[in-house]
Formats: sequence, structure tokens, C-alpha cells
Amino acid sequence: MGKASGAKQATVVVAALAFGWLAIEIAFKPFLDKLRSSIDKSDPAKDPDDSDKDAAFAAAAAASETTSSVPSSTTQTPQVVMEECQFETSELLASLMMSTPLWSDSWSLCNLADSSKSIQIQRIAGTMYVALPEVEMNQPGNLVDLKVDGNELFSAFSTSSTSDEPPPMVNGAILDLFVSSALFIESQITIGLEKEDREQVVITGYSTGGAVAALTALWLLSVPLSPSYPLLCITFGSPLLGNQSLSSSISQSHVAQNFCHVVSIHDLVPRRNDEPLWPFGTYLFCSDNGGVCLDNAASVRRMFHILNSTGTPNIEERQRYEHYVSTLSHQFLISRSFHSGDISDNSYEAGVALAVESLGFSVDHPSGVSAKECIETATRMSRARIERASELAIELGDVLPSRLDIQWYKDSCDASPKKLGYYDNFKLYSNQRELRVNMSRAKLAKFWDRVYDMVETNELPPDFDFELKWLFASQFYQLLAEPLDIAYFYKYKYSKTGNGHYMENGNRPKRYLLFDKWWKEKGECHRVKTARTRYASTTQDTCFWAKVEEAKEWLDDVRSEGTNEQRRALLWEKIVGFEIYADTLVKMKDVSLDVLAENSSHRVWKKKLTEFKKDNGIGMVADESDAMET
Repeated sequence: MGKASGAKQATVVVAALAFGWLAIEIAFKPFLDKLRSSIDKSDPAKDPDDSDKDAAFAAAAAASETTSSVPSSTTQTPQVVMEECQFETSELLASLMMSTPLWSDSWSLCNLADSSKSIQIQRIAGTMYVALPEVEMNQPGNLVDLKVDGNELFSAFSTSSTSDEPPPMVNGAILDLFVSSALFIESQITIGLEKEDREQVVITGYSTGGAVAALTALWLLSVPLSPSYPLLCITFGSPLLGNQSLSSSISQSHVAQNFCHVVSIHDLVPRRNDEPLWPFGTYLFCSDNGGVCLDNAASVRRMFHILNSTGTPNIEERQRYEHYVSTLSHQFLISRSFHSGDISDNSYEAGVALAVESLGFSVDHPSGVSAKECIETATRMSRARIERASELAIELGDVLPSRLDIQWYKDSCDASPKKLGYYDNFKLYSNQRELRVNMSRAKLAKFWDRVYDMVETNELPPDFDFELKWLFASQFYQLLAEPLDIAYFYKYKYSKTGNGHYMENGNRPKRYLLFDKWWKEKGECHRVKTARTRYASTTQDTCFWAKVEEAKEWLDDVRSEGTNEQRRALLWEKIVGFEIYADTLVKMKDVSLDVLAENSSHRVWKKKLTEFKKDNGIGMVADESDAMET
């Protein structure tokens, strides 16, 4: 190869190395996220109401943040053009990942577990390794529901993302193996971490042992309180575990990044009977020439189909895994050269060609062409998600005037001599001002419903909701707009004989359920814990007015002569609970001034309740133990 070609190759390698550390960050994102979260703490000196300001600034900054990185024209939809891709890093990522000791140490312990036919636990350089032994299975198990003896052990993955999807299901035989070992593994990890609480944990296994390891890791990651330790699962030649619903649920739960599956291109086990089964996590496809990383489930399935149509699959691939681990661990340090002519001037095309050759295919062979298309498709899909997120950020700036319109409406109602507040004004009146605000409310709802749909269908980057911009923008929108959605519901939709109250029977929009989940998982750490010095700019319980409407109906029923004593007692218990809850919010200043307005629904209800207590000789101080949970 001439000097010119050598210079081109050097340019490609140097440029690819520049992206290498990004690849490492992707490979070990769970560990880095833990590190970042331990550093990113709230400022205790901030006034509690500053969180409201932060949310407003986050929404306003969305447009300016993206203006500098996205073309200013919004009339054209950004298109993903493959020539715009400067680098293809799937092969480089594979080499970088395998250059760490995690893979060689995991494989060594897998061998020990299989030879002893028992679970092996070792500590190596600050990492606790848990290896599960391979178990011979005569026949693959049928797909079964994730419930174990009626218990929701996998609570984060136990429901499908959409109503028309089948529930997440797993291989029944693997599930049985998991049940027999899960509690022992958890206890051993807990005991081990009591001695070294800063350790990270790697769960690993070969073949069926890898499948059980993956299911165990899923279980540990699905508990309500996520593990306090960084967790990574590495499998070798593991069979596919569950159906497409399980794969989608794992992606939506942001735990797919905790899994890496090492697969030999000749190994039949990982791709056998894959029609109803779907992969999840990152797949590292290995050959004698190198490796390629893919993390898109559809692309992984397509690669399996390509491999099934080429070569001779071999069930006995165990010895080759040891060879791959040893070879690829050193390959990153060895200069690479192409086997099929000159390097392309386009660094992306050169990267794709190198990835194809790493799978043992010639770029001119039909199988190589199919592999090339598979890799390019995975790149396009990844870039398309990023493009869609950029478009949404621009649209977030476009709907900012609608949010400001509602904010102006709220402020004007707070200052109005009617002393109603914006919830009651919107519910009681239909003037031109309310009609304009309703249009703003509908425009915002349409935008955020689109965000919800794209999240549910995995059309956005997996770390989309990790961005504080979206966390605070959605939270501030919800705090400001949901009271108007509640008012609209009780103004036009509610009836006692209909589908019930706002919070019943799926009446509450699903977007708010998603935002609640985001805030519970990622926003609570940003909430300032010190006491408020003034009332909040928006009531912190976005469903407060829906609870007021229910309490109004309870009080009317209690006062009704037709209500029997048993129901009256039950309703009174609910009324007392809500009264304590509402008084606590007011005391903590977690409500806005509209709640305290003289003619607001809450104040009117409070007056009626006081009169009822006085007329019936009921004590004015409620027992706080009856407070309702929210």
C-alpha cells in the first residue's frame, strides 16, 4: 500500500481515536451516571421557589440552546444523509470495550463456574464478579409471563408500553433457573458490599448461565429502589431471553445500557429459534478478524439473519470465545490494515468497511453487502433519534408563547377583584380571554402528547429524559397547565353517571403519568429540601384541584339525607383525610395564591365544611393520622 494510502489510513485511525473515549463512555455509561449523580447535588442555599424559576428558564432556554447547534430554518425537516456521518465507530467500540479487563476476568470466572457447576463470586480490582454456571437444557422453554407465583418480581417490565401489545414474556425454563438462584445471589452481593460498599458488580455467564445472569440483572434493576452499586451484565453465547414487548420495556426503562452480550458469528445458540424472541442491550459480534458492536434490537435481529444465511453454525463454540477474548483484548493496540484494496477517502465509508471485515466478510461479497447495509441502518436509526430530539427542542421553543399566555392568565386572575384564581375562572367562564387560553392549553397538550408518543415508541434517544432541560420543561408545563385540564374536564366532561372523576378510569392524560414518573425517578434529587419562605408560584400537587372536586362531592353526599350511615362514615373519613392534607400543603406553602383566594373552590369547600362541623357539633381539629396518602 502506498504512502498516500498509508496517510489516509493514519487519518482515519487518528480521527477514530478522537471518538474512542466517547465510545468508552457509552460502554460504561451506568458507572459514569452513578459518578455524575453523586457529584450533581442541589444547592441548599437556594430559595425553594427558585426551583420554579429554574423550570421556567429551562423551558425558555430550549430554543436558544438548540439555535446554536441546529440550523435556524424550521421549514425543512432535517434529513439524515449518510455522507454527513463522519465516522463509523462500531468496530472501534468493540475493540475498545474488549481492551478492558472486564471481559477477560468475566470469561475466566465463567470457566470456573462451569467446571465447578456452581455460582462463583470473586473480587478483582474493586469489582465483584458473579458468574452463573451453564445448565444443560434438552429443549428450549416456552414463553411465559414475568410473574412468579403471582408476584411482580419484575415490576419495571411487567406491563406493556401500549395497550395493544402483548405483555413482556421470557423463556420459562430460564425463569425457573432464575427463581432457584436469585435470592442467593442477592444475599451474596449484599454481604460482599457490606465490606466494600464502593464496588461495582458484574454478573456474567456462558450460554444458559448467561441467560440466567441477564434475568438476574433485570430483576436487580427493576426493583423500586435501584441498586446502590453500579451493575453490569456480560454474557457469552447467551440465548435470547424474551419477546419484543420485553425488549421495548427494557429500552424504555433505560437499563439496556447495563447489558453486553458477546456473540461468536458461528455460534448457533444466541440466534436459534429467534422468531418470537427479541434481543436487548449491546451485542458484540466477534470473529477471527475482530468485532462489531450493535445496540439496536432490529439491527441485531437482522445481523442474526445474515449470519444464519452464511457459513456453518457451530453449537460447540466455547473454545473460540476464549480465543476472541484474548485476541480482541490486544487488537486495539495493533495497527489495522484493509484486506480489500485502498481505504476510501470518506472516513465513514472506511469505518463501515473495516467493521464489515471485522465480521470476517469481504465488502464485495453478498454477505458483506448485507452486513454493510445492516450497520448503516443501525447508524441511520441512531442518528434519526437524535435528529427528532433536536426538532422537538425547536418546537419546545415554538410553544413557549402558549405557556407564557397561560402564565399571564394565571397572574391576571390572581390580581382580579373576583378573587377566584385561574382554575375557577377557567371553569366558570367562557369569555374571549378563556377561549384564547384554551387554545394555548390545547396547543401545549398536542405538543406534549407527541413527546409522550415518541417516548413510548422509542423514537427518541434512550437518555432523552435524563436531560434536565426536558425534565424541568415538562414539570413546569404540568404545574401550570394540568389545573386547566382539570377545570376543562369538570366543565365539559364530568358527570356522576359517566366515567368518574378526573383521576379515575384513565381520565387523566397519559402524558402526566409519564411526567410523574420522570420527576419521581430523576427530579426529586433536584428538589430543594429547605422550608419555603413564600407561597409557591404554582401548586406543587398538580392534581390538587381534582381532589378538591372529589372532596366537594363527598361533603355533598354526607350532607344528603339519603346517604346511609356506613357510607357516611366512609366519606367522612375521606373528607378528614383531605382536609389534613390540604392544610398541610398550605402550612408548607406548597400551594399557589389561587388556592387561598377568597372565592376559590377550596376556600368555599372549607367554609361549608366548617359550617357542617359547627351544625353537627363535630370537633374542629382533625386527627392527622387519618391524612390521605398522595
